[in-house]
Amino acid sequence: MRENTTFVRDDPSFSKMNLRIVIVEDQFLEARSLGIMLKNAGHEVEGIAKSVDQALELIDERTPDIVLVDIFLQGSRNGIDLARILDMRNIPFIYLSANSNASTLEEAIATRPFGFLVKPFREREILIALNIAVYRYQKNQEFISRQRNWLDSLLGNIRQTEGTRTEKSLSLIRALTSFLPFDHIIIDTDCDDRAGTGAHSFQRVGFNDYVRLEDHDNKVHIRDAGQEQEGRPYFHNAGKGQGAKLWMPLFRERKRKMSIAFLCHSHDQYTQDHIELLQSVQDSLAAVVENVRKSSDRAEAATQPVARKAPSQLLQPRVEGIIGKSPRLLEALDKVIQVAPFDNTVLILGETGVGKEGLVRAIHQLSARKSKPLVKLNCAAIPVNLVESELFGHEKGAFTGALERRIGKFELASGGTLFLDEIGELPLEVQSKLLRALQEKEIERIGGRTTIRTDVRIVAATNRHLPNEIAEGRFRLDLYYRLNVFPIQLPPLRERQQDIPELTAYFLQMYGSQMNRVGITIAPAAMRQLEEYHWPGNIRELQHLVERHVLSCRTATIEVFEMPEPIPFGPATSTVETEIKAFADMDRQHIIQALKKTNGKIAGKGGAAELLKLPPTTLNSKIKRLGIQWPLRSG
Repeated sequence: MRENTTFVRDDPSFSKMNLRIVIVEDQFLEARSLGIMLKNAGHEVEGIAKSVDQALELIDERTPDIVLVDIFLQGSRNGIDLARILDMRNIPFIYLSANSNASTLEEAIATRPFGFLVKPFREREILIALNIAVYRYQKNQEFISRQRNWLDSLLGNIRQTEGTRTEKSLSLIRALTSFLPFDHIIIDTDCDDRAGTGAHSFQRVGFNDYVRLEDHDNKVHIRDAGQEQEGRPYFHNAGKGQGAKLWMPLFRERKRKMSIAFLCHSHDQYTQDHIELLQSVQDSLAAVVENVRKSSDRAEAATQPVARKAPSQLLQPRVEGIIGKSPRLLEALDKVIQVAPFDNTVLILGETGVGKEGLVRAIHQLSARKSKPLVKLNCAAIPVNLVESELFGHEKGAFTGALERRIGKFELASGGTLFLDEIGELPLEVQSKLLRALQEKEIERIGGRTTIRTDVRIVAATNRHLPNEIAEGRFRLDLYYRLNVFPIQLPPLRERQQDIPELTAYFLQMYGSQMNRVGITIAPAAMRQLEEYHWPGNIRELQHLVERHVLSCRTATIEVFEMPEPIPFGPATSTVETEIKAFADMDRQHIIQALKKTNGKIAGKGGAAELLKLPPTTLNSKIKRLGIQWPLRSG
């Protein structure tokens, strides 16, 4: 990230910030109004651009702290195209848009913005968005700094560890696993050796298990790909199904050229942050790879997993209670290891029954807060009128039925972790109070008169698609960005079918012991049933199915499973894609109906803007972007 940014301060309160801001907005009146509000709040508006090209010129000239960018702009490139460039340059940005549909949010979120503002703008919402952007930027800076220090420490330990070439390579690989995703890694100790004898290739086959490969053709191919970049580090995220790769050159002893290449089955894994992390420890990394080059090696079976030998306890985190080795599960576990030591807010996403609570327990147990409480609140299981009391507590007599003081979850979790399960179910009126508690790190009990300082780490989870919830007005954008500091996606069971046999064996042993039926096995045909089933209820459904059959099985082998009946879905249930496609058309028809009712009048009393409760400038912007012409053309 960029250095010497004016808004990286100890006190993140937006009232004390003085940011240099560039506005990228092609509607003059909206841009001017936004600029006035920012200046009144003490910020400096460095300029207004109407297109991506103008914006890049202005940004190069003025070097702003943050950019406010509209999604729809003049010219062939839009705000999302500009956002990708800003992300590559590590310049924070906030989106401005009159369009809040789910498809736009999805595409915009993928560019890693620091906030999102929906028109029409209100001054307080703008200032809160800037406050959240500062918070996210600071947390990101702190996270990157701690990662660099942690990785540098690990590399220093590896250099001092005795071992064979393979053992040192594995120590390096396991250290890097906590910082970068990869399924295949190639450590090349001599890039000028065209025979490929200096390249050491490993494939990941489990959370802490790797297989050494002897595929020289693949090594040379990766090496050539790196040389095409003229010796500069690079990453390439290919299309779906094509994977991603990152290549990092290293130099040591008279410009000896070495490198590390990372390959990942997922197509969108690598970012500029990964490059910068590796560059920050480049000297230490080169020293370790040089150490690997100078080490000897014993003869080993080329395709057998190599026993683990770690140089430091820091290399041995375990995620207890999580079973499986599928790539997408390992990706989620790597993120747990990566974020657990720090206090960053975590948002765990996944369908019902995928095991989100297991990740929460792992994050807590691997953190410095493990000796303090892990407190859970299921936001979907509490009546709406009691959610606020559950979170913040209440004083005696605060409301009818409050017969005594109650301590809320925030206070109960002091010093520890607060797990907000099913956060997507939280009522809107409580969302604003939760946001205030997260921003100010203090709460008030219902009926109380004093504020209480809080020290909790927030981990939230949801099975809902939050961009859809935001588009439908059921979830606050500002709260989403406050929670979505470090998201972890846990895949459904149907996307990790290779884990089904191991999970089944675990449940079989667990329930066999509980019911005194140890030794029950599963016939191959029955196992195929499990592997071919869709699992809408995920791991929880598999667990209950195994429990039921252990209980009812009359022999030592389960020959066949009575699979659940498929749940019918009527025609009224539409897919997310259908809803997204229809949203713009619905918006267009809504405006056309208003124009018909007002006979084309937009501004003033009785106009369409008043009818739709929109500023005239915003309505004009929508009319332009939706291609609405008045009078309406017949046919």
